[in-house]
Amino acid sequence: MKKSILIAFTFLTLFFLNSCSNNDDDNSTPAFTHEGNWSGTFTGTQDNGTWTANVNSLGVVSGTAISAVFSETYQLNGTVSNSGVFTATLGTSSVGGQFNGQINGTNVSGTWINTSANMNGNWTGTKQ
Repeated sequence: MKKSILIAFTFLTLFFLNSCSNNDDDNSTPAFTHEGNWSGTFTGTQDNGTWTANVNSLGVVSGTAISAVFSETYQLNGTVSNSGVFTATLGTSSVGGQFNGQINGTNVSGTWINTSANMNGNWTGTKQ
């Protein structure tokens, strides 16, 4: 009888130990580091203002920039790489420019240029 109980206990112990899992099969993808809402200012020759943008989980940038000088709102569209390189077009190809910069932690900064209007400057921002 004791031998039967010992065998049953051993069997149950092995069964429960085998059925436990350390859950190593986590297939979740880590979040894109730069994902989130960003905002800041731009300054330069002949123009300045504010900008806001959202960076999604794929690194796609969408937002707006508001010119304080021209009282106009422009679309901001672009990308952010895994290493934090920020590239976005401001406005359209005929009226607008380019934002280029680098994200470092929760800060971003760079330069902007509008070659057709002969304007350029710097921009900075932070992650919200």
